Amino acid sequence: MHPGEIWGYAMRSLVEHPATSLKWLKSGFSPPDFELLGTDGVYAVFTFLDAEHTLARISTAEGTWTLKHLGILNPVVTLRQEGDKTNMATFHPHALRHGKLDFLDGATFDWKWFHEAELGGAFLDPGGKPMISLFAHKGRDLRSASGLEQGDVDLDPALATRMRGALLAAFGWYLILFDDLREKEAVAAETSLRL
Repeated sequence: MHPGEIWGYAMRSLVEHPATSLKWLKSGFSPPDFELLGTDGVYAVFTFLDAEHTLARISTAEGTWTLKHLGILNPVVTLRQEGDKTNMATFHPHALRHGKLDFLDGATFDWKWFHEAELGGAFLDPGGKPMISLFAHKGRDLRSASGLEQGDVDLDPALATRMRGALLAAFGWYLILFDDLREKEAVAAETSLRL
């Protein structure tokens, strides 16, 4: 299998197949956990690699990476090319939950969470305009699990970094999923203390 091919099918690249609207869908398989879909096919695959959801794999047409959430008091999320020992990017959350994703090559992307009513966030361009916006949705029927099952991804048509578009969409999806899981754990812990 070569980069951009997973489970026997080729993934689409945002460079070759530009899109402005994509959708994260939870797959029925384990792995992958989620697929980033467009009208042309699959643009990325996102898989959790551990039970704590601190380690994940992202596969796109451009390559395969791992994400790792580290720390409690001063948490960061690292991004590495799969199999590499050097962080190619590090996400540092700010006190107000927003954050900054810094790549070794100097590229920087600000992350901004949406208001509490909306579950999601966006990577912003240097002028503060959303480049990639993600909106998460919980299960919609009685058969659905209580967790996040899908999300919409809106890409700015003038996205200057199409090469990293699917990777950024997957990184943002990880931040949303991780935040949702931690929030559920906090509610469960508070409920058990009250009992």
